[in-house]
Amino acid sequence: MTGLEKLESIGAHKIFEQTHIAKKFVEDILNQRYSTMNRVQFTGFLSILEREYNIDLHELQEAYLKSSSSENVKANEPFIVSEQDENENTSLSNKKAYIFVAVLVVGALFLLFKPESKPEEKTSSTSKHTMQIKPVEDELNNSIIEEAKLNLDQLDNNITVEVKKETERVTEPVHTRKFEISPRSKLWVGIVDLETFKRTQKMGSDPFELDPEKEWLLVMGHGFVNFEVNGQEQKYKDEKKVWFAYENGSLRKLNRTDFKEKNRGKAW
Repeated sequence: MTGLEKLESIGAHKIFEQTHIAKKFVEDILNQRYSTMNRVQFTGFLSILEREYNIDLHELQEAYLKSSSSENVKANEPFIVSEQDENENTSLSNKKAYIFVAVLVVGALFLLFKPESKPEEKTSSTSKHTMQIKPVEDELNNSIIEEAKLNLDQLDNNITVEVKKETERVTEPVHTRKFEISPRSKLWVGIVDLETFKRTQKMGSDPFELDPEKEWLLVMGHGFVNFEVNGQEQKYKDEKKVWFAYENGSLRKLNRTDFKEKNRGKAW
């Protein structure tokens, strides 16, 4: 039995449930309709099917290459992305919540870093002292006037030093966070946002980044991949499907059971 015959005996719907390749693409592969897929997609799908069912599909690969010169076959793309939103209303509510939280954070930072006294206020304070002294200048001798001016200058300098020290104390270095995924060969990646449980698929070999401030679940067709996690590099080398969780700024490998438990019982 050839690899194609084995896939036909399993059926498009069963293959879709086990591999998460869109049912339309599975049917096109079984019926050898290539015009709906570009080369990166087709190669990635065959790689997943060969690993999942331990079969050889090189005949389909050769048939695709022969037909690739046809104008009906789509041009190559770096990768294909598709999103599966479980609840659009939930997504919209989350976006509004993010905006509200961002406004609160900006307000808190403004209050935290607002200086206790501004240069204009110091100038006004100095002017008031000068106005209070001026009416008395005619009654005091020159030595007393000079001493008063020196005291005012010293007071102004002390205020400036205190403001400068306070500014230096609250200034902290900014640490940049980063979560980057770099496949070492063409790779299918399933991505789950652990806050909204929105699912995204990527296919290709180009590096890409995810928001390091959020938490993610990842499932991959194979484990030949590198990660950069907040300045630290992690390398993996697995021939079969792998699962990961990015939580609290760190990445760890999961097994299939742990992945399903975190993904509300779903394999992806």
